[in-house]
Amino acid sequence: MKNLLYFEEFVSPLSKKLAARNDVNVLKVRAVKTINKFFSKEELMEQNVYYFDTEKDYDTEIRKFKEWLDKENITLDCFLNDSEYYMEIANHIAHSLDLPCLSFEQVKWVRDKVDMKDKFNEIGLSTVDYAPIESKNDIIDFFYKNNCQTIIFKPRRAMNSMNVYKIESVKDINDLDIEIKPNKYMVETFCYGHEWSIESLVQDGIVLDSYLTYLPNATIWASIENKLHAHMTCINQPDYFEMTPKEYIQKIVDGFGLKNGTMTIEIFVMSNGSIIASELGWRLPGGRACENHSLSYGFDIWNSLIDIAIGKKVNLKYSNIKKCVGTLNLPNLEGIIKYVTPLEQLLSYDGVIDGELFAIPGEFQKKRRVGSDCSGWVQVCGTDILDVLNKMQVVYDDFTIEVAKDKCNVRRLKK
Repeated sequence: MKNLLYFEEFVSPLSKKLAARNDVNVLKVRAVKTINKFFSKEELMEQNVYYFDTEKDYDTEIRKFKEWLDKENITLDCFLNDSEYYMEIANHIAHSLDLPCLSFEQVKWVRDKVDMKDKFNEIGLSTVDYAPIESKNDIIDFFYKNNCQTIIFKPRRAMNSMNVYKIESVKDINDLDIEIKPNKYMVETFCYGHEWSIESLVQDGIVLDSYLTYLPNATIWASIENKLHAHMTCINQPDYFEMTPKEYIQKIVDGFGLKNGTMTIEIFVMSNGSIIASELGWRLPGGRACENHSLSYGFDIWNSLIDIAIGKKVNLKYSNIKKCVGTLNLPNLEGIIKYVTPLEQLLSYDGVIDGELFAIPGEFQKKRRVGSDCSGWVQVCGTDILDVLNKMQVVYDDFTIEVAKDKCNVRRLKK
């Protein structure tokens, strides 16, 4: 039986899959600062958990951790991390314990968007033009260099599209209410291709398989503007693609020297079928893409990743339970919820197989400027992405949410 070190940012479907395994002993490491943010009282009572203070001196904290491991007579064989935010510290801990993990250089390639794009270019992948910036003047210079066409400003280590802004004028730059610190931000030209994503499983440096996700509208802008915000598994690759997903990801795996884990990457597909590499994560995808892929192909993506982490040979077998499964994120408004289309009604629509509402009448709902912002979601099944998209469109068009910031101010969004 393998002894696995698992860095747990919050309780996720992967956490629950690990808890159900009987062939692995799991030691969880959590960051001290997440104790009251992400974990319930019951979860904080769990055994086999170590709380690492990521805010204090690393050398001191890792020494304490090693001493605790010795005291508890715990040995570790393998390592698993699915946290984007704690990617660096989690791999640093694993490295200090001589566990298989990313090198410090690899962590930079999969976290820092400038280093990442530098590496993409080095291994022969196309990207948009980009540059690190240290001041608003640097943004202005890049904007003029780009002939005053739309550019994107964002953190170099962005997550969930937080603090990502379209820049369409010098005024937009001057209006940015962000303190620009050294080595923290970047700019890039706006890409007019269609956004897709690819999720892949990698074992011993070989891409076992790749799963294509279709996005009707770019995630962050759909979320902000309450457009149809969805993603769905695409079983059959479109004919106009100038690559096959599995071969494309293998080139990245080889170039980055990645060995065991899972990758999610955003790409832009241009009208001529050429591919622009955007950003990757060495982790499972966000949202409900794992559920969509698992249902579409008829397998368990989480347990496949666990098998990879503990060195168990993965033999992917698909039963094709569903042809195409996707998730529609429901539009959101900020304020006290006066009315929202009931979940039971949403579940009655053609093709809807699951769903959840976060917006509850009488409670305050916040709209966040992030890619995952929504008032709830529904999971939709169909024969292909067009069928799923048409079914989603019906739900989206009928969905209603009403909010009030006070008794006399009611906003209504009916799609």
